[in-house]
Amino acid sequence: MIEIKELRALRGPNRHTRHTAIFMVLDIGAYEELPSDKIQGFSGRLLTLIPTLQEHECSIGKPGGFIQRLERGTWAGHIIEHIAIELQCLSGMAVGYGKTLDTSQKGMYIVVFRYLVESVGLQAAKEAVALFEAVAQGKSFNINQVIADLKVLREDHMLGPTTWSIVKEAQSRGIPFIRLNEDSHIQLGYGAYQKQIQASITSHTSAIAVETADEKTRVKTYLKRAGIPVPDGRVVFSEDEALAAFKELGTAVVVKPDVGNHGNGSTIDVKDPDQLKKAFHAARAYHPDVIVEAYVSGGDFRLLVINGKFVAAAKREPAHIIGDGRSTIHDLIETVNSDPLRGFGHERVLTRIEVDDMTRRLLSLKGLSMESVPENREKVYLKATANLSQGGTATDVTDEVSPDIRFMAERAARIIGLDCVGIDVLANDISLPLEASGLKVVEVNAAPGFRMHLEPTKGQSRNVAAPVVDMLFPMGYTQVPVLAVTGTNGKTTTCKLVAHTLKYSGKIVGLTCTTGILLDGKPIVSGDYSGPEGAGIVVREPSVDHIVLEVARGGIARRGLGVSEVDVGVVLNIGEDHLGNDWIETRQDLCMVKSTVVEAVKETGISVLNADDEMTMEILDRARGDVILFSLDPENQTMKTHIENGGTAVTVVDRNVIIRERELDVIICTLEEIPITFGGMIDFNISNTLAGIGALHGVNIPVEQIRNGIMTFHPSPNQNPGRMNLFDFQKFKLLLDYGHNPESVRAMAGLLPRLSPGRKVALCHGTGNRTTAQIIDYGKALALVYDYILLTDFDPRNRPAGETTALVYEGLMQAGFEKEHIEIVPDPDKAVDTIFSRARQGDLLVIQPDDLEPVMSQILERFREMVAG
Repeated sequence: MIEIKELRALRGPNRHTRHTAIFMVLDIGAYEELPSDKIQGFSGRLLTLIPTLQEHECSIGKPGGFIQRLERGTWAGHIIEHIAIELQCLSGMAVGYGKTLDTSQKGMYIVVFRYLVESVGLQAAKEAVALFEAVAQGKSFNINQVIADLKVLREDHMLGPTTWSIVKEAQSRGIPFIRLNEDSHIQLGYGAYQKQIQASITSHTSAIAVETADEKTRVKTYLKRAGIPVPDGRVVFSEDEALAAFKELGTAVVVKPDVGNHGNGSTIDVKDPDQLKKAFHAARAYHPDVIVEAYVSGGDFRLLVINGKFVAAAKREPAHIIGDGRSTIHDLIETVNSDPLRGFGHERVLTRIEVDDMTRRLLSLKGLSMESVPENREKVYLKATANLSQGGTATDVTDEVSPDIRFMAERAARIIGLDCVGIDVLANDISLPLEASGLKVVEVNAAPGFRMHLEPTKGQSRNVAAPVVDMLFPMGYTQVPVLAVTGTNGKTTTCKLVAHTLKYSGKIVGLTCTTGILLDGKPIVSGDYSGPEGAGIVVREPSVDHIVLEVARGGIARRGLGVSEVDVGVVLNIGEDHLGNDWIETRQDLCMVKSTVVEAVKETGISVLNADDEMTMEILDRARGDVILFSLDPENQTMKTHIENGGTAVTVVDRNVIIRERELDVIICTLEEIPITFGGMIDFNISNTLAGIGALHGVNIPVEQIRNGIMTFHPSPNQNPGRMNLFDFQKFKLLLDYGHNPESVRAMAGLLPRLSPGRKVALCHGTGNRTTAQIIDYGKALALVYDYILLTDFDPRNRPAGETTALVYEGLMQAGFEKEHIEIVPDPDKAVDTIFSRARQGDLLVIQPDDLEPVMSQILERFREMVAG
């Protein structure tokens, strides 16, 4: 049996693709020894079930390529990938990308494939596994039911045609979008320049106007007194009042609820009292106030007005059948639905006609049933309204509408006060002037659907989404720059340095990092928000005009990048700290994860990379946009070649930090003027500063503003808590720094003696989600830096309490550290008090926290006591 070990959606750019994808880990069990050519009859049974798999090219690169792989023998994971892709295609969602990767564990495979609708992609993964096993075992499998179920999921969760058309138009203009709920509530753009839509209702739409449009009687009153023709009629509250209104009008009538939509409860062409009674109660089921109004003969037209301008018109006809004198209504519906242009929901130009209560009621009013046989050429309407989603049809007639009627439609939109409105009219001929056309306005719709204009059954398609986006962004979209920073070490410091400088330059910055989220420098939430959740919060924030994202490896691996594109992507360094986590098993795997940030850079953006870091330079060719390199060494050969080729770099020359291009050096400041470098002593913070300068230069911050920001950013508990915070307790000094891996420990080796000549005493812990070897290596690194070490278990993760401490201890012993100089503190809550109690005159205490706040609180409390005393 195949077991799905992990299954999730990667909702943004990731190590496998820049697009959304399903990530699945499979244990294929016994099938590891049974590739497809070893399972008798497998290929034939699979192709009988899904013949369209013959179109898959696979690695062969041409149709039939996957079949060749099947016949030669390929493994379960690869086959399941192709099945999952094809199930989505058969369900109306054309996807093509997929890959299957083996792992270091026997029988364990990673399967990745594209999705368009997350719920469908996840279900397709499960169904693909079940289908594979059924075919392998020669069992039956109801693929038609699976496809039908996936189509239902698709319709439940995909964006509708109206919303999607606006989103696509926005994307074509470089405007990002965010889906705010499971329905059609969409944010276009980020931060302070965002706009919102919900289908065709926009953030400009008047709530009063929407409420007015929903009340049909109020609309008729407002339009009638403005001289716009509407049908005669009135609101009734009882059956007797309905009958009285019917007699007063003396003609066929329409009966409908005063408040409602989609034709629910509506009945047209009511001609006798018995029909009227049934129609009244059908309408009353939806709203207590019922409209009885004169039935207007003529064509049913939708006039679309956006931002006060007429933009499109369609002639609509409700779902219907035409009799042949032989077939029943049921059979005629089946014939209509067999049209290849008709499909389920929105998958085709036309929607299948579904028989529902409305259909049965309309037939009953005419004395018909599903088994009735209409006369030859007799037209029988099956729905009360001409909605395409109910099987209706539409013909574009935009160019036929007379100037008189266009002007009337624009007036009606302004009178009701809607920015996007569908005006439903009945008329004999809309090419004539208003009075001669016989036109009557029957309804005004506050959230008009665009499908009839985008994909009319007949006539020209109209891009009605464009005027919506024009209205929302009349001066074009103002980009909110997104700067994303990744790396093994230094991410938080670099992000805070960049955010501080942007704020100092007058920007309103949304910052996410491992210590929380800050908006305009104010903490909003605390905790680790270096993943997509944090990114989602700041891009939705309506006050920010610049966004800085710390991007951790885990977020990319588990959910993908939190945004689809970035303006600046920064890679500080790539260490081997996270090998063994999240199926990152090799250096190449880790490089691919980290490279996601620079692969997501816009074509017009900037990638900033560390030329001193060997692993970072391995992904240089993957970086998009223009590239800025940074290096502590002005003679770095990669950087020099980059500059010679017309590139930009940030480096240090004669203790001056400079931006260097082929013919120009721009001095930013001296190393001594950068507070976080402790007067130029801390190489890793010099490197972080160079990266920050590159990122700021990438978003065109002037040199003077960069200089001011860099020179006013301090390693203090207020500006950069937990990162190189130095406290002078007079008797001894204390350094608080988050450094949690061998690379960060080794970086301390040259710094600590320059901060204090006394003993170097550390309070350290292992990180439980690292591999055993990595935790031991961490202990070995500590042995080369410190004189006395206290070990506690601040961060066990999934390991038993005390296990990480034991592993760090083992590393210390292997490195030859003296046992007498190691102290284990079993209770993490007492660890800070313990290191203070061990301090001697001239010592330098170093604390490596996990949860920063309680540790910082204890340190600051002691510092205040020292100052007060």
